[in-house]
Amino acid sequence: MTTAASTRLRSFRPGQGFPRTQSLAAQVAEFIVDGIASGVYDFGQRLVETDLARDLNVSRVPIREALKTLEAHGILVVTPHRGAYVGEFDKLKIDRIREARMALERLAIPDALVTFKAEPERLISLEEILERLDRASQRQNWIEASKADLEFHRQICQASRNEIVITLWEALARHIMIVFGRELTAEGGNFHLKEHHERIVALIRKGDPEKMLAELNRHVMRLRRRPEDLKVVKGAKKS
Repeated sequence: MTTAASTRLRSFRPGQGFPRTQSLAAQVAEFIVDGIASGVYDFGQRLVETDLARDLNVSRVPIREALKTLEAHGILVVTPHRGAYVGEFDKLKIDRIREARMALERLAIPDALVTFKAEPERLISLEEILERLDRASQRQNWIEASKADLEFHRQICQASRNEIVITLWEALARHIMIVFGRELTAEGGNFHLKEHHERIVALIRKGDPEKMLAELNRHVMRLRRRPEDLKVVKGAKKS
């Protein structure tokens, strides 16, 4: 890793160590995904275990576990004698991620609306997420905004209580984070994210599945970028 890249990586996620709410390997995997989503790591870039261990101040054991997990999810490519590389996200892959996400959320919506009607307190959680999203947008911290967006949609899927939808959506979540995070960074952010999600909340309150699906479709499919559009400009400011 170059000195400049290492500096950007260390400044990308400030703080004193990792919180212990997840396994160390899971937190390392999240860190790598955040790095890809923000452009700290480029598509096709090699990830070196020793560099990651040094930058994150952890042993190589959780690094190896994280790399294996991300390889299994198709985010990294690991080959003998060459190590781990960030996989390419071409137009076809990006479109398939979007389409799979929409298919899962389309399945989730009818049952989720039933749950939200029966348990209106769940809407409070959605509104709290929107406040987090808005604060992150105002700070132009697009990675945190992307995480809030991801959590918002996770709550909708979980409200469906459809274990198959939830499992498959979670398997796709890191891909969604990478695509959406890259888009936000590439386009310089989106200060209307809260408004988009407020419309979704309003439709949840109305219990209108058709309009909610149409709004979700606009939100998820609004950008069908070419893969080169997801390249973050070198030296761009990271939040």
